[in-house]
Amino acid sequence: MVELSPPPEGADPSQHTPSPLSPTSQLHVATAALVALEHTLGRFYRLALTVVVLAILFLLISTGGPVLMVVCASALVAVVLHGAAQWITHLLRLPEWLSVIVLVMVIAGALTLLVHISGPDIMVQASHLRTALETQIRTLRDTLNNDALGHLLMDHIPQSMGGNQTGPGARSLGADFAGSMTNVLTSTFGSVGTLIVIVIAGIYFALSPRLYANGVLRLVPEGHRPLARKLLHTIGHTLGAWVAGQMLDMTVVGFLTWWGLWAIGMPLALPLGLIAGMSNFIPYLGAFLGATPALLIGLSVSGREALLVLGLYAVIQTFEGYVMSPFIQKRAVSMPPALTILSQTIFGAFLGAWGFIFASPITAVLLAVATQLSAPLKPKDEI
Repeated sequence: MVELSPPPEGADPSQHTPSPLSPTSQLHVATAALVALEHTLGRFYRLALTVVVLAILFLLISTGGPVLMVVCASALVAVVLHGAAQWITHLLRLPEWLSVIVLVMVIAGALTLLVHISGPDIMVQASHLRTALETQIRTLRDTLNNDALGHLLMDHIPQSMGGNQTGPGARSLGADFAGSMTNVLTSTFGSVGTLIVIVIAGIYFALSPRLYANGVLRLVPEGHRPLARKLLHTIGHTLGAWVAGQMLDMTVVGFLTWWGLWAIGMPLALPLGLIAGMSNFIPYLGAFLGATPALLIGLSVSGREALLVLGLYAVIQTFEGYVMSPFIQKRAVSMPPALTILSQTIFGAFLGAWGFIFASPITAVLLAVATQLSAPLKPKDEI
C-alpha cells in the first residue's frame, strides 16, 4: 500500500485541493458528454433501423416473395423495352415514350405475323414434344420401378416430379408460392394472367421510368438522396447489361441447338432449340434443364441418338462457357460461378421456382450495389 505523505510544513493546504472547473470548462465537458450520448444513440438508432428493415424484407420475402419476383420480372421487361427504345429515339428523334409505343407495336406485329405463318406448325410440334416426353417419362419411371435400386430412388422423389414419394415432402416447386397475394396471382389469373401482368407493368415502367425512380427517391431522406440516385443508376445499368448479355447468350445457344439437332436428324429440333435457348436464361443450371428434354427424346429414338444429343449439348455448352460467356462478361456483368450457383440455391429454397429463375439478376444487382457502397481493397489488405 502506498502511504500518502503529509504536506510539508509551511505549505498552504489550499494548493493541494483541486480547484473547481470554470464555467467555460464545465460547458465544454457537458457538450462533449452530449456529443458522445448523441453518437451512441445514433449508432443504436441505425442498428435498430437496420434490424427493422431486414425484418420487413424477410417478412415480404417469406409471405409475398413471388409477388416481389413478379415486380422483378416487370423491371426486366421495362429494362429491355427502355434500352431498345433508346435506339429508336436516337435514330428517329422521337420522344422516349413514343419510342416505347412504337417498339411495342412492332413486337406485337412481329409476334402476330409469326403466329399466323408458323403458329400451327409450332403448336403441332409442341404437342408432339409433350406427348413424346410424357411417353418417355412413363417408360423411364416403369423401368426404374422394376429395378430394386431404381425403386428405392423413386421412393425418395416427390410425385410432382415423377417419383413415388407422398406426404408433406412431396410438395412441388410451386408449393412455395404461398401467401394470400400469391394465391390471387396463381389461382385467379394463372400463368398466362401473370405473364400479362408482367408485360403490362413492364410497359408502364418503360413509358415513364423517371416517374417511378423519383417516387422512390422521395422516400429517401434528403441527405441520402445523392447516394440513392447513384445506386438507382447503378441498378438500371446493371440490369440492362445483364439482360443484354443473357439475351445474346440465349439467342446463340437456341440457334446452335436447333441447327445441331436438325443436322443429326433429331425430331422436334425447333421446339427443343427454343427450350434450350430459354433455359439458358438461368446461368449454368439452365443448361441441364434445357438438355433433359432432348436427351429423353433421343433415348426414345435410340441409344446412338441419345449419345449424339449428349455430345452436341456438351460442345455447345463448352463453346458457351469458354468462348461466348467470357466475351459477354467483359461487356456486361461478371459474376463468380460459385456465387451464381449458391444464389440460385438460396433464392430457390426461399422463393421456389421464381427465386430460382431470377436469382442471377438479383445477385448481379446486389453485387453492383455492394461495390458502390464499399471501398476497394488496398493491395496490403488483399489475401
